[in-house]
This record gives sequence, C-alpha cells and structure tokens, in this order.
Amino acid sequence: MSYERHEKTLLIRPEFLNHAGTMFGGYMMEWADDMAYNAASLTFPGATFVTKLFGQIDFIKPVFAGDIIKVCGQVMSKGTTSCKVHVWSFNAFTNENVFDTFAVMVNVKNGAKAPLPPQVSG
Repeated sequence: MSYERHEKTLLIRPEFLNHAGTMFGGYMMEWADDMAYNAASLTFPGATFVTKLFGQIDFIKPVFAGDIIKVCGQVMSKGTTSCKVHVWSFNAFTNENVFDTFAVMVNVKNGAKAPLPPQVSG
C-alpha cells in the first residue's frame, strides 16, 4: 500500500538559530511532530492522533538563516490503532537531506486506543 506524501516549505529565519549560527534542533523536532500529525490525520480523517514515540532523530546537515527547507511526512505502515510516519526534511536549494526520523501516531478516543478509521485514497 502506498500513502500520499505531505510537505511544508519553511524559510529559516534568524530567530530559529542557535548560538552556533545553525538551526536549533528543537524547532525541527517541533515541525517533525506537526508533520507526523498532519500526515497521519490527512491519511486517516476522523482519527484523533497523539504521538506515541519518535525513532532516532538524525540531524544530517546544518541549516542556516536564509535556507528554505521542506519538511515531509508520509505514512509508512498502519496497524489496528496506530500508524508509522516517516518524517524527513531537505534543503530546497541544494536538495540535500537535513533531517530524518519516524513517528508512531496512535488514534485515541475517550482516553483509550481506538481502531483507525478508513484511510483516504491517495
């Protein structure tokens, strides 16, 4: 089964930089969580997703002010109540990968795991 890819384009502004002049990893982690939620929710409308876990977070290349990056997410697999989402980012100018991880997103209803609703065809 193939799932649709989702992406967001972001301009890296000076306020996103750390003391070393590169992008602070916390922003990328926040954007990765947002993208995992978005990809899961757009694939399985009607679900109420929460983040269960993130895999190893790999910061591959530094990102600087003025760079434009694309943050992408795509459901890789699904279970009964959860799905695994690949999240990655690349520099839109150079096409170099800058970030890679995965998240497990769980559908919850009334505080308990719930079956995933039907997926959207893509």
